Amino acid sequence: MSWWNRFRSSPGKSAQPEFNQPAMRLGEHLVTDVHSHIVPGVDDGAENLEQSLKMIERLVGLGYQRAVLTSHIHSDIYPNSKHTLTAPFLKLQGAVAERWPGFRIHLAAEYFLDSHFQDCIAANDLLWFPALDENGRAIRCVLFEFGFHEPPINHQQVLFDLQMAGYTPVLAHAERYPYWHRQFNEFESLQDRGVWITVNGASLAGAYGPETYQVAKALIEKGMVKMICSDAHAERHMDSLQAIGKSALVQQWLQSGEPMNPKVNFEANHF
Repeated sequence: MSWWNRFRSSPGKSAQPEFNQPAMRLGEHLVTDVHSHIVPGVDDGAENLEQSLKMIERLVGLGYQRAVLTSHIHSDIYPNSKHTLTAPFLKLQGAVAERWPGFRIHLAAEYFLDSHFQDCIAANDLLWFPALDENGRAIRCVLFEFGFHEPPINHQQVLFDLQMAGYTPVLAHAERYPYWHRQFNEFESLQDRGVWITVNGASLAGAYGPETYQVAKALIEKGMVKMICSDAHAERHMDSLQAIGKSALVQQWLQSGEPMNPKVNFEANHF
């Protein structure tokens, strides 16, 4: 039976997340959230500094110590760059340091895989975050996403170029690309090529429906997920992080040794 047939024939009970375990503060285990839209006024995330600080406050309350802020860089919709993002980030950084001096934030980005991304790779003009790989070696991670409505074109070459430039590609919300829900081998191919796979807390909380939840669940059960991310655009995504602290699936994943979130570490920004 193919993976998709097993997926479709799974008992209905597993199509929805269950929150029946003793509550845990997710951030105490993950330490760093590596995908969020908290820089104010630059994309479809926080609209102003007040909203940004409310989201940071929720992360602190969940036990997180650090956050990588990954504003959209999409040439057609959000034509951001390190030049447009630096000033609002530094303003937020100053406010965070005043309120939570032990909490660190780092500026990176979520790149849409398009020709502009290729140009950024060629120019070595990328916002990245530092981490350690499975062997404890320091690496530079770049978060990227595909379009939601059609499969990417030429993505293998783009990711090869990114790796040849010295970066580790990190795929955002792998479970949210519906065209690959029936082609699980595509995720396996990316993993085999050294791409880190992440899923969103909101998907594991059921916010995007049962099919998306099942794909996220399958990725975790197959040991493919390196990071669970907030992808926070608003406080509702913090509610999802709080909810999945009661998930047996997430708690088992945390005990498996697979998560890479705690190995993300930074002391200063690299931009």
